[in-house]
Amino acid sequence: MRRRWKRSWLAMALLVPVAMLAQEAKAAQGPYTLTAQFSYRATVADVPAGTKELRVWLPVPSNSEWQKVEDLKVTQDVQDNIASPYKVTQERKYGNRMVYLDIKHPPSTVAATVQFTVQRKNMQVLGAPTAPVQVKMDMAQAIKLLAPDAKVPIGGRYGGIAQQVTLGKTSREDKMRAIFDHVVATMQYDYKKESPEYGEGDVAFVCDYKKGNCSDLHSYMISLARSVGVPTILEYGFPIGGIPLADPLPATGKIGGYHCWVWFQNAQGNWVPVDASDARKWLDAGQPEKKDYLFGNLIPERSSVAFSRGRDITLAPAQKGGPLNYFIYPYAEADGKTVKADWVLTYQLPDKPALATHIQ
Repeated sequence: MRRRWKRSWLAMALLVPVAMLAQEAKAAQGPYTLTAQFSYRATVADVPAGTKELRVWLPVPSNSEWQKVEDLKVTQDVQDNIASPYKVTQERKYGNRMVYLDIKHPPSTVAATVQFTVQRKNMQVLGAPTAPVQVKMDMAQAIKLLAPDAKVPIGGRYGGIAQQVTLGKTSREDKMRAIFDHVVATMQYDYKKESPEYGEGDVAFVCDYKKGNCSDLHSYMISLARSVGVPTILEYGFPIGGIPLADPLPATGKIGGYHCWVWFQNAQGNWVPVDASDARKWLDAGQPEKKDYLFGNLIPERSSVAFSRGRDITLAPAQKGGPLNYFIYPYAEADGKTVKADWVLTYQLPDKPALATHIQ
């Protein structure tokens, strides 16, 4: 069966500037799909006394060619008989979805839980035996993904590094592969979270410190890629398995933190995933064969649900504070001032899969 490219959920949302790759199932066995049920709870435990209005934004995933989101359910803890209707909204820049709560004269603690089921397809893009049909992106959309972000500069020092790393490379894919190899070879994963700017994606810092988490390493990668004309975007989600993957995967679990990966656009307008951060971690785990796989493919257990894309996010409706560096955790404001929002994310596998034999 011939594989073909489809538009991403961002493009389907009309407001979103990204069209992405997809491929059809193999004729004989169909694509590998990981199904998981999630429960995402947000709690504002210390609402300041006398607060007149508490606003809470909780990210939720969207449908795409790679994932199908079903059975979305929102529940609220009610104290002092105070409840507020919720809305599912979508920000304009990237089309990221969220549950929005606006609670007047809130109690001291407010909590909400979002439950949903995700069917996540195997994101195997490069190395397929049959080339997919190509889908183009218009120039205006591509230009948006060549611009700098607040903490992701382009050109200057980073342009010089990118030019050196990609010397002699002409195609976007070859340039991106050279940058991918450079990041994996020169950056370390910060397992102990020693970096004073851990997870901030501050390229100026990471370039010198040479250590960080997935957001840090991938922000550096995006800076170099955009500096040599390769449109790229960062996508945030959550894993249900660590590195190396457990065999078999636990049927239930609590997720400790996000994961992120990068999509780049090749010259034909197609979108390709890469994960240099996990490539580095697989090398550290003594499985170097996974490094090459993660240029052009993703491992579903490590990207079991995608939530949001991009940086410098203005929520919907807009928050009073400035744009968010990224939007993967709950955000809350009490009378326009940021307050702490705790979170707990758990998963359950309705059909417990074997170890990831789909990884070639």
